[in-house]
Amino acid sequence: ADGKTVCVAHAGTRELSVIDAVAMHKKLAETPTTVEEAQEKARGSNDPYDWLMREDVPNDLAFLRGLWRRAPLGAPAVNGPRGLVAIGAKAYVAGYFSDNLAVVDLIPRPADPQPKDADPDKPTLVHPVDTIALRPASKMNPERRGEMLFNDATICFQHWQSCASCHPDARTDALNWDISSTDMAAKNCRSMLLAHKTPPSFWSGIRHNAETVVRGNITHLLFAVRPEEDAAAIDAYLKSLKPVPSPYLVDGRLSPAAQRGKKLFFDAKINCAKCHPAPLFTDKKMYDVGSRSSKYDRRGKFDTPTLIECWRTAPYMHDGRYVTLKELFGEGRHGQKDRGGKANLTDEQIADLVQFVLSL
Repeated sequence: ADGKTVCVAHAGTRELSVIDAVAMHKKLAETPTTVEEAQEKARGSNDPYDWLMREDVPNDLAFLRGLWRRAPLGAPAVNGPRGLVAIGAKAYVAGYFSDNLAVVDLIPRPADPQPKDADPDKPTLVHPVDTIALRPASKMNPERRGEMLFNDATICFQHWQSCASCHPDARTDALNWDISSTDMAAKNCRSMLLAHKTPPSFWSGIRHNAETVVRGNITHLLFAVRPEEDAAAIDAYLKSLKPVPSPYLVDGRLSPAAQRGKKLFFDAKINCAKCHPAPLFTDKKMYDVGSRSSKYDRRGKFDTPTLIECWRTAPYMHDGRYVTLKELFGEGRHGQKDRGGKANLTDEQIADLVQFVLSL
């Protein structure tokens, strides 16, 4: 309430960051805004941070050094801390997976006992944490354990990312990532929905199935060695995912425009269903649809993605070049090239087709 402290819950590492907001704003105000100011500040200094400019702050991971502390919430006492509220000198943090609250004292106190190498004049400070159970512990099953592991950054080397870092809710963060294991340049992140039912995996199809991807990414992206039971649990979680009804549906049904788009989608002349047949809306094959975009694309054929939940997986294509489906069908003329002289879609047809695909 006094505006002096900022609290941030770290869901993946089960911690609460407690930041001195007053000192943070003071440091930000003193940070140079021009090159000339930075040069003046850095003159005669050997500290590389004296060259820091305000525009550099968002990318400076050390900007808050000395201004913040991490309060461990317990492992696994409070698992998946997300929502929080600060009341007086305490922060209450909700544990999503552990069904409890962490009560964190925002006033730091000396650790008990102190580390052996602690400076007596500068004792190690900690934030005491208590917990409040909200209900009896939930029964554990492979799906629930897999979801916990999917969101757990502590299984990663140095705890710096989880599977959910790129796949929130096991879907997509809408960003391009350069992952060497895909044998491609930076490519658009894909949803994990139906991943185990729609092999091959990755845009490049370089992995035969999602089981291989789960185990490979634990090793090569999380840099971890984990027991087979962990990978099997993550498989179980991803297989349990169900599509969310599209917000483009009207009372659970296709709108009139989407109904017209459905006829176009399955029309033999338009033939979208050739590569995207129901019910998965993918034929699980690789095609060259003329989408190679740069010298960094080392292949022309790409995996045909499922269109289910397409409404929440923008941007589109392997490199995310199209922000909307309208751009994909209009500017990109996706599915309209080299089809035996088939007529281009009109603006009205594109609008209807977009409504149908967004309704899946």
